[in-house]
Amino acid sequence: MKKLFALLLALVMILGLAACGSTTQPSTSDSSNTTKPAEQTEAQEPAQETEASSEASTERGTFVMGDYVGSADPAASAYSWVGIRVGVTEPLFKLDDNLNVVPHLVKEYSVTADGLTWVIELRDDVTFQNGKVMDAEAVKASLERTCELQARAAGELKLASIVAEGFTLRISTTEPNPVLPNCMCDPYSCIVDVTETGADGSCQVGTGPFKLVEYVENERMELDAYDGYWAGVPASKHVTIRAISDLDASSLALQKGELDACYGLSYDARDLFDGVAGFKISQAATARVYMCYFNLDHELTGDPAFREAVCVAIDREGYASVLVNGAGTPTKNTFPESASFGKDSAVSNVPDYDMEAAAQKLAEAGYVDTDGDGILEKDGKKVEIQIITYGRTGLPQSGQALQSALKQLGIDASFEQLDGVDDRCNAGTFDIAVYAQVTLPTGDPYSYCMNNYKTGGTLNHSHISDPELDALIDQLGCEFDTNKRSELATEIVQSVLADYKVCNMYHLNMYMAMKEGVEGLTQSPVDYYHITWETCVK
Repeated sequence: MKKLFALLLALVMILGLAACGSTTQPSTSDSSNTTKPAEQTEAQEPAQETEASSEASTERGTFVMGDYVGSADPAASAYSWVGIRVGVTEPLFKLDDNLNVVPHLVKEYSVTADGLTWVIELRDDVTFQNGKVMDAEAVKASLERTCELQARAAGELKLASIVAEGFTLRISTTEPNPVLPNCMCDPYSCIVDVTETGADGSCQVGTGPFKLVEYVENERMELDAYDGYWAGVPASKHVTIRAISDLDASSLALQKGELDACYGLSYDARDLFDGVAGFKISQAATARVYMCYFNLDHELTGDPAFREAVCVAIDREGYASVLVNGAGTPTKNTFPESASFGKDSAVSNVPDYDMEAAAQKLAEAGYVDTDGDGILEKDGKKVEIQIITYGRTGLPQSGQALQSALKQLGIDASFEQLDGVDDRCNAGTFDIAVYAQVTLPTGDPYSYCMNNYKTGGTLNHSHISDPELDALIDQLGCEFDTNKRSELATEIVQSVLADYKVCNMYHLNMYMAMKEGVEGLTQSPVDYYHITWETCVK
């Protein structure tokens, strides 16, 4: 799964073939906070096709995705983002740039006073890429299938039953679920036609602007424009999604004009395109946090004093400014400053960077170098730990910087970069895992808290198990009052950081580099929405 988070996306069109036509963008209406019961929101209206957009749809374009191409099936894994990123699949709701819920395939929705039943009116003009109408029965089948295959989806959606009639869904939950529309923004909630399955049992026929016609895992996807797309005729007739692996080679290819756009390049490469004639970048602050998991089951990393010393040895300011070329925002908090529950001032119990203080804390906890070889010992054993990470931009550099800092403290720290670390984390065969993930995948803190901090959570790689913390997370899961939700999220993070169960380092600004003529390709704070019906190159 971690490769999925380490996507390098290089979006490329064949020169001289792809072209943009004049298209009409669908209008949008803002949704109020969905934690308020019985609130309704209007969905966006479909775009009107124009003669120019129809002409544009006859053009061909080729996009290229970097070191990983995975299944477009939203149930392929707990974090299956490929389908939504390449425009094959869509969810009922989306998140806007301020992380507010916006209806997408929905006209309006409301929740009953007891918070147990949501009534959702679907658009009646949406079809799957095979021409079948996306009605309530189709949506019900898709959501139920995903919950059967993905424990994460089942745990967050909390479905008790779905009643489908025409284009109306009545979704009952096992307990009040104030963030059901938020959860339906997550890629796992993308709607697919379950009557169409591949040889491997996957469902990859969605409602997006591009339909999948060929798929070779980790190599390429071939996509044809779906001219029946409800929002407008796609500006590119054909799209190729292709895997490449070398960041430097991708950067050079973009400079030479062989590529039109790249997502996930190294941050050192940003200066090659930002403000340079013939190129442009699209950048947005995101909720993606770079952080450390500590294996609480191991002797050293199970020691709060040892974990505290490690946290004090992490130079957040330096990592954010140097390792990602100024594209990081140093943080102690799990969530970004833009969120009411993301203020660093709320986690004042986390100490600042101070190598002398880190050394002192280790000494006070009984970590000493008795034989003068430069390596600390504890209870007669050498202090040896292993740091693991994977290839997402900034992670190897952060892991190596941490390794260097720990060696300065007399800790024999090894470093290993893997293709993915989830298997090792789940097996508990690590000490510190340097990791990156989006902390507000649904625009709300509950999903991250449940999966990372609750006993048995799908991404609880630190193996946290605290009944009091679990109770707070459960309370967050059913609280409708937005102010109280913010207070609970703050209390949960404070509890996790109080004894250094994890250590946050910085939030990341994501960027895409592209040629000047590329249109319809914008980096969003959500980082789900890449290729759209408007993506093309002049």
